[in-house]
Amino acid sequence: MPEITLRDLCRWERRLSLLVPSGMSLDAMLERALSWAVSVRAAPPLLPPLRGDELVVLPPRVIEQIDSAESLDRHTLVTMLAQQNIAALLTEPGFTEEPLDTLPILTLPKPFPHDIEGMLNRLITERRAELYRLGTELSRRLSQAAVDPRGIEALLGTAAELSHRSLVLQDPDGNVIAWGGGDLIPPANLESMAAARQWGGPRLHPAENGIERLITPLSTGARVSYLSMIGPIGTLTETDRLVLTQTAGTCSIVLGQSRAGTLDRGGRQQLVADLVLGRLASDAAALARAQMLGIDPASPVVVGLIDAPNGQVMGREILMQALGRSTSDNLAPVPGGLSFLLPDTEPGTAAEALRRVLNRSRLDTVTIVLSERFKSVVQSPQGLRQARFALALQKAGALTGPVVSCDSLDDLGLYRLFYPLWGDPTVEQFRSALLGKLEAYDQRRGSQLIETLEAYLSLGGALSEAADRLGIHRNTLSYRLQRIGELTGRDLTSPRDRLLLRVALLARYLPAPEPNQ
Repeated sequence: MPEITLRDLCRWERRLSLLVPSGMSLDAMLERALSWAVSVRAAPPLLPPLRGDELVVLPPRVIEQIDSAESLDRHTLVTMLAQQNIAALLTEPGFTEEPLDTLPILTLPKPFPHDIEGMLNRLITERRAELYRLGTELSRRLSQAAVDPRGIEALLGTAAELSHRSLVLQDPDGNVIAWGGGDLIPPANLESMAAARQWGGPRLHPAENGIERLITPLSTGARVSYLSMIGPIGTLTETDRLVLTQTAGTCSIVLGQSRAGTLDRGGRQQLVADLVLGRLASDAAALARAQMLGIDPASPVVVGLIDAPNGQVMGREILMQALGRSTSDNLAPVPGGLSFLLPDTEPGTAAEALRRVLNRSRLDTVTIVLSERFKSVVQSPQGLRQARFALALQKAGALTGPVVSCDSLDDLGLYRLFYPLWGDPTVEQFRSALLGKLEAYDQRRGSQLIETLEAYLSLGGALSEAADRLGIHRNTLSYRLQRIGELTGRDLTSPRDRLLLRVALLARYLPAPEPNQ
């Protein structure tokens, strides 16, 4: 990848005009590499030894001397230069009016600077030094970001910070893998991607509304991804090209390692956490994370949540025994416990395997919750939310058993109906309308009317069994039930009123709404 091109030179020196060879496109001419400026001399040797990519300067005074000499003419000079691997010829506008077949021509209006070679070389040297300093710092920062658990986001964030431009990484189909920077720039279209792939390196491609895109392909084994940034036309520079190229190279390595299964435990934890916590900017980014974890993006997924006293060590061992190493590797700490992903798994089958391990190991202090099956890993945040809901109910005593499957009516009961209403204020209004006076009475008097009602209804209205559970005399229970009826205005012998009160009691165990509800 050339550090400096003719496009950069034309941006630095706006007075330059272009004469594009008839057999070359404008883009191909502007992307020619530029090493140094050298001047043609009137007497042999006409040029110093050329190493390639030089800008050959042909001053007007030398043209006059060539025209007056009999040993060399303009045509012979141009033919000789065209056979050299030079970037372009810089001369005065009147040197030729027609484009040449293979030799790009740049012209400067009069007065033609006397020391144009020195001026250009100082400018090239200064810019090359700036690029070297940036490249060194960028290389250092990208090396640090490459081992960051955030993976690709860390790399793109670093590049965005140094370039002050947002970036987008896309897969071969145009799906977004990740963004970097504060703004979510629009992804490249398939035309831009095809042009970059054909070009084989960074390429400027016009976008819409006065915007241009700098895009480069990057290889990750058999796949080709695309990294790009955008800016107003004429503002993307050699600095941006350097950032894009180096970042693409590092992304290629990181993606290649991920697909080769070389993610360390910290990297896998980060990917799982990104998926279940919904920290990704697009569905495409979630699907890409799934591929990095070895999960088929088209497979349905179950999200699990473990509450274990010894944290990751115990959680990982339980999953390994019950469901295998591949599941235990896809484990990550999240608020509320340890989350894991089960691709293409029936929740009931997984729940039974987990129960066997917990029963065999006598791990009474561990609780595991499994969500329903969701169609895609993109819906993992919904699975985690459902698992948190069930885990909170289990901790509150509303659900029993060490393993709860949200897919099971036996495990979740009426709370399957409550889940879609979690956080809905109408549920709280319903509960308060039925039980508010009882709760206020208990708080004011220190009584146990709510507990009494719950025991009575849970035992189907059996007075003796309810009294035994509460540890009170049957007459005391009858008095309490009479008081409950007076405060609620409900007839405890009516099946309809019993149902309303029972549902209201269940609503008391609902966890508090999550912050984003």
